Amino acid sequence: MATKEEWVARFEELYERKPSPQEFLEGKRSNFDLDSFLLKEHRKDEGVNKQAHLKQPTPDFPSKEQWLTAFEKRLGRKPTSQEFLQGKKSQFALTTIDHFLISPLPTKEKVSKPRSIGRKILFVLVGAVIVGAVGGYFWGDQYFSKEAVAKRYIKAFKEDPKQAITEYEVWSDTKETITKEQLTYLNKAKEQVLANDAILDESHMVQVGHQFLVFPKWKVAVEPVDAKIRVNTKGLALFVNDKEIEKSTGASYEKELKRLYPGTYSFVAKGKVDGQDVEVSSQENLVKNSEIDLAIEYLSFTVQSNLLDGDLYVGSRKIGTLQNGRFEITNLAVTSAGFIYVQKDFSENMSLKTEPYAISDIANGSTIKLNASGVLDRDVADRVITAAYHKLSDYSSSHTTPDNLKDVFVGGAENNFYSDVKETIDTNTTGAKNRSADAIRFSDVDVTKVTQTGAKTYTVEFTVVYDFYYGYNSQFKTSGDIIQKLAWSANVEFVGDKDTDGSYFSDYRIVSKAGSSSLLDTKNTVN
Repeated sequence: MATKEEWVARFEELYERKPSPQEFLEGKRSNFDLDSFLLKEHRKDEGVNKQAHLKQPTPDFPSKEQWLTAFEKRLGRKPTSQEFLQGKKSQFALTTIDHFLISPLPTKEKVSKPRSIGRKILFVLVGAVIVGAVGGYFWGDQYFSKEAVAKRYIKAFKEDPKQAITEYEVWSDTKETITKEQLTYLNKAKEQVLANDAILDESHMVQVGHQFLVFPKWKVAVEPVDAKIRVNTKGLALFVNDKEIEKSTGASYEKELKRLYPGTYSFVAKGKVDGQDVEVSSQENLVKNSEIDLAIEYLSFTVQSNLLDGDLYVGSRKIGTLQNGRFEITNLAVTSAGFIYVQKDFSENMSLKTEPYAISDIANGSTIKLNASGVLDRDVADRVITAAYHKLSDYSSSHTTPDNLKDVFVGGAENNFYSDVKETIDTNTTGAKNRSADAIRFSDVDVTKVTQTGAKTYTVEFTVVYDFYYGYNSQFKTSGDIIQKLAWSANVEFVGDKDTDGSYFSDYRIVSKAGSSSLLDTKNTVN
């Protein structure tokens, strides 16, 4: 609806006069509908005063009423205020009506054509695709980044090394994917996967194309290694990590394995030579091209080791177990490029191993010593237990905690070995119910057995003499000694040379007592 001012202005434009009060009231009742006065003019005669201002109709220029009647007949509706004004300006020429049939006048208010449901859905889908594409790009930029790929590779390698190799790794020289067939001889890959920051080094991560034609495709580059195997005997079966490859065909036989994955490999040649079963082996950590010599040599020698019951290995092959630290080897077929060592395995999935000894350095008929670092022997154990009783003698003399107690006892005064002996001292001196000993002395520490219980732990069995001295006094009128010989055991641990005090037992600590003491002998001279 129009405003009051717009309605009055339109009225004056059409009728060239101001509306009467009655006309204004009628316009107000119609909420100032611009077409309301047209309807009125169509229904009633305006009178003589009105006709005086209007031109008389002619055949070319009919009257207003005639023009309105013709308009309604031709268009099937009443004219709008704009159409009426256009007809009036043309003196109500009937030709104007035909013009409205062809091209109706535009209205002030444009009514937009409602969009179809299909177009709305199309616009929504297009918008969703655009938003998804932008979000997908940012997600892909992060997911396919070098750092993200390295993290996924590390996780996958820890769960399944071979699967991670074929999925994430390529050969450094060709950028080609490493296939399962190329891992045929691989039992164990690298001891552990590289750390994230090491993998991100340019020598390890390479781009091998693009993901979805947009994002760089990163892979872990691995340098292949070649291994050339030499055998000096015909008819020996060759094995690589327990997989047979073929038999040697001559006394100067060579076999080259190309593009092996870096890792630990066991090479074995075995068969019969002059009716004797022979086997030579070599274990290699292949990180570069290598030559493996499996030439047969026969040696007889003796091995001694502080791993008293350790297993003896030649190359990757276990050939026996030491008895009391000794093993005799007779006519052993070995490879001159191999190594020999002693290893002891423990229940906690740990092992202690001697340094490898080169076969080429062993003379026929010689004796070699293969000792492991940190192994507690009887003499050192004797010094450890003796040092413990020195500290306890200090307490017996002063009844105060000795200095540097943790140099001998793990936990210091809280150690149950120390506290057990301390309680014995207190019970028989300051806390005695009857007669207190004037002094307690410890002597004759003798280690009887050392048992290795772990890679760094031992149980030490020993005997020790306790001497309780009672001096003469007026109450008891006697004096003398009560001498007891006890059997006992302690748990000892190798800690390495952590201290700088230069003590000869500083590599070891008493962790705890291994059980209760037992009385072996008593001698009483108090009288």
